[in-house]
Amino acid sequence: MANKFFKVNTLQGLLIMSLLGITACVDDAYDLSKDVDMTITVGGENLSIPGSNTDLITLEKIFDLAPESDVKADANGNYALTMSGEGSESSVNVENVTIEGSEIETDPSTTELNFQYVPNQNAEADVDDRTTFNVNKTDVTEDVVSLDYANVTSMSSLDLTFDGSARQLHLTEGFTVTFPEYMTIRCDGDTRFQAEGNTITFTKDVHISRGSRLSIPVSVTAIDFKQMPDGEGLVERGHLVIRGDIPVKGQAYLLAEDFLTHQDVQLKLNTEINIDNIELTEVTAVVDPKIDITIDPVMVNELPDFLQDNEVEIDMTDPKIFLYVTNESPVAVNFSADMIPYKDGQVQHTVILGDKPNGTEPIIIPANKTDYVICLHRLEDAAGIEADQIITVPDLNNLVAKIPDEIRTENIEATAVQTPITLELGRDYNVKTDYNVVAPLQFNDQTRIVYNDQMDDWNSDMEDIDARHAEISLTATNTIPLGMTMTADAIDPDGNVLNDITATVEGGISAGTPDAPTTSTLTIRLESKADGALKNMDGIAYRVEASVPTEVQGITLNESQSLKLDNVIITVKGGVTVDLN
Repeated sequence: MANKFFKVNTLQGLLIMSLLGITACVDDAYDLSKDVDMTITVGGENLSIPGSNTDLITLEKIFDLAPESDVKADANGNYALTMSGEGSESSVNVENVTIEGSEIETDPSTTELNFQYVPNQNAEADVDDRTTFNVNKTDVTEDVVSLDYANVTSMSSLDLTFDGSARQLHLTEGFTVTFPEYMTIRCDGDTRFQAEGNTITFTKDVHISRGSRLSIPVSVTAIDFKQMPDGEGLVERGHLVIRGDIPVKGQAYLLAEDFLTHQDVQLKLNTEINIDNIELTEVTAVVDPKIDITIDPVMVNELPDFLQDNEVEIDMTDPKIFLYVTNESPVAVNFSADMIPYKDGQVQHTVILGDKPNGTEPIIIPANKTDYVICLHRLEDAAGIEADQIITVPDLNNLVAKIPDEIRTENIEATAVQTPITLELGRDYNVKTDYNVVAPLQFNDQTRIVYNDQMDDWNSDMEDIDARHAEISLTATNTIPLGMTMTADAIDPDGNVLNDITATVEGGISAGTPDAPTTSTLTIRLESKADGALKNMDGIAYRVEASVPTEVQGITLNESQSLKLDNVIITVKGGVTVDLN
């Protein structure tokens, strides 16, 4: 930046104008170089040459940004350092939970039914039986922390047979088969049975023929684990216990013609539950699946010269990072990470984000969100920020305090928020996190911008001039919110500092704004300690330091802000000797 501020070639203009001012009087009709000594001295004590004013120098001209530069101007001309980091796509998946039929223990039951024979009359008996089942599964996915409820698929049957001397056994309408209270069942495809909640009720009298089986179709559709007694359910991560009794109650009877003899009959009613696989399809649970989030490093490209010096220190008013999050899962994600700037391969700082020691408040990526925006910024004041969630990061400026070569996002931790959610097991839910760094070029008082450069290639104009003292004065009108000071050294054609010449810069350029421009006076003096020293001079190496006074802190650099140099006056003291030979 400072290169453009001061590359007005006023020193070169001084010497060239001095030379042109003299040689303009030479009559080209005579070749004086043959016999006449053309070494002349012009001027007495002082020779002042009025200079011209410069055109308006805007920041747009000063920055002269390449298209690929990470410093860009927005639609209003405000400059910001902008970079983007792209995250890889990952997924949240809690694997299926399937209880194989072979893992389900069942305990068939038998109950005795006594029927008294009375000629030409039916005989009745009460049924009060129960069968049981037991699940003890120790290889359930540990992604499930606790389990409240599950929709399940399971095709099962309750099978009834009888042993004894009778043509057939009849079970009356209203006969019930009751599954555990925590189960919801269905009984489709057979109108003789109706399921409601956890109970199957016979809608009509149903008979079992001798030597045959009555098979009642049962589909378990849901299990409410919260209704299970202690010691059942997900007793610990990976270990699932389900126990249940199935009471079978109602009335049975024999018709008169069902008796094979004219004697009382004792039958044995056999009850057995046959359960195929139970697959948990959708659960309400606390889950802790592995969530992999990675974000590619951000490379810093094509900065303006004034930001590249190793001595530059940036104190940005309110840099911002916008996280753009897609989380299709029903799991809210607690996100934390270390953002680390690297310069020349070395770590500069570590900015800790999220729920970690020395980090920020927790950063929660909500469930079921697409293009959710989280803004991380430096100030407490969030006015004007458009984001779904705003997090204050007081040390965020450390990312750019020394403009890095790259910014890496490392040590990312993404964990599911431990609260019950409803989740489809076995499904991949997409999760992706990208981010943009948007750091407006608005600075605080700790900013120190340093720029070193040189103006050279003057020697061909100066080798014929012998002056001991030269002075340039100018007036600078500034609307850029940076105060600037300059130091300089004379250099020879090889770039070496000429110790016989002292370059002194007096004054500086005060910071200004478009609404309150400042006017400053700057004087550059060249003093030669030896005759002929200026002949060896090829230019000056200069150093510009810019700072941010309190009154202009937080003002964004804008491409229309400008510097204008007026009243450029060149003074040569003690006369000028010009060798025209």
